[in-house]
Amino acid sequence: MLILLRAILYSIAIPTLIIAICITLSTSNKGIAIPQWQLTNTDIQRAKTILHANQHSTNQVVNLSLTERDLNIACAYLLNLYTDSQSLIKLSTDYLSFQLRFTLPNNLFGRYLDLQFQLYIPPYQAPEIRNLQIGQISIADAYAGLFIDKAIQHTRLNQYLNLFSQNLKEIHLYPNQLQIKYQLPAQTTAKIQSLLTPNIDKRALNQYQEILDKALLKHDKKWRLSLSEILQPLFQLAQQRSSAANAIEENRLVIFIANRYVNNYPGSGNKNKKRKAIPYYAASLYKRVDMAQHFMWSATLSASGSSDLAHLVGVEKELNDAKRGSGFSFIDLAADRAGVKFGEYATANPEQALKIQQKMAHITNYHAFMPEIRDLPENLSAQAFHAQYKSTYSTKYQSVLQDIDQRISACEIYQKFKE
Repeated sequence: MLILLRAILYSIAIPTLIIAICITLSTSNKGIAIPQWQLTNTDIQRAKTILHANQHSTNQVVNLSLTERDLNIACAYLLNLYTDSQSLIKLSTDYLSFQLRFTLPNNLFGRYLDLQFQLYIPPYQAPEIRNLQIGQISIADAYAGLFIDKAIQHTRLNQYLNLFSQNLKEIHLYPNQLQIKYQLPAQTTAKIQSLLTPNIDKRALNQYQEILDKALLKHDKKWRLSLSEILQPLFQLAQQRSSAANAIEENRLVIFIANRYVNNYPGSGNKNKKRKAIPYYAASLYKRVDMAQHFMWSATLSASGSSDLAHLVGVEKELNDAKRGSGFSFIDLAADRAGVKFGEYATANPEQALKIQQKMAHITNYHAFMPEIRDLPENLSAQAFHAQYKSTYSTKYQSVLQDIDQRISACEIYQKFKE
C-alpha cells in the first residue's frame, strides 16, 4: 500500500515539477533590449494598409513590397490587437529574425515570455522555422514549426494567419525587402475584417445598437447631440446585463459601440443601409465634435489594453498637426487623456466596472466624465510650441499634463476610485 501511494505521489509530483521547471526557464522578469516601436499616426495607417491590403482588391492578386520597418510596424500593431507585447523583426539575406516578448498575467514565475526564432525563406520552397528559443529553452528545428503552430492554434491571430497562408501565392526575400503575393477570395474578406476587430457577441451588439437607435430618435434635432446622450443609455443597458463575471466585457462593448458611431466607422448605424430611418447627429463635448472623437477613440484603445499606445498616438498626432496641420492642441490632447482614463477605469477590474456602470447610468451631462478644458492652449505651430514648451519632456509641458490629469481626476465618476 505504501509503495502504491508513493507511486501515485511521484506520478503527480514529477510532471508538476517538470512543468514548473519549464515555466521557470521560459519566463523572465529581466528587462531586455527590444525597442518600443514608436508608432506614429502615419505608422498606424501604414499598418492598417498592409493588414487590410485586400480591402479593395477582392479576388485580385495583391502584391506587397515590405521594408524592415513596414514589417515591424505591422507586427507591433497586429500583436497589440490581441496582447501586450514587444517585437523586433530583422531582415537578412535568406531569413527573417523575430524577437518577441509577451507580458503575462500576474503569476509566481515571471512577468514576460520571450520568443526568438528565424523564419527561413528558401527560393521557391515553403518557409521554415529554425533556432527557436523560448526563454532559456532551445527547441530542435525538427519541432520548431510544430511548436509555433500549436502555440497559436486556439487564438484569433491563428485564424488570421491561416487565412493568409492558405491564399499565399509567392513569397520572396531580397536585400532589405520582403515581397509577398496573395489572392483572397471574396468570402474571406469579411473574415479578415472581423479578425482585426474586437470579438463581439452579435446578439449583444444588436441589443446595444437598438438602444443607441432609440436615443437618436429621441434627440431633439434643434440641439447638438451630447456624448452623454449616447453613453448614458448604453451604460444603463450594460448595468442590466452585467454581473461581476462579465462587467468588463460589457463596458468594452459599450465603448466600442459608442466609438463606432462617434467616429463614423464602417458598420455603425449611420453607415448601415438597413438603418436609413435613423438620423445621424455628430456627437460633441462642449459643442466640439473633435473632442468627442478624440475621447472615444482613446477610450476604445485603452479599454483594449493599449493605453500607452493611445497616449503615444495622441501626442504624435498633435506634433504632426503642429508641423503641417491645425497646430498643436492641448484641448485635443486633454480629450485623449480623458478617454484613456475612462477606458482604463471602465475595464480595470469587475468591481470598478460595475461602479462605473452605476455612475454612468445616472449621469445628467458630460461634465461627469469630461472636465472643462477649453481654456488650454491650441493652434500652436511647431515654432510656437518649441518656443513655449521646448519639447514634450520639458517641465512646463509636463506641468500642463499634470493640470489636465488633475482636472480629469476631479470628475464625478472617478471620485470613489482615487488611488
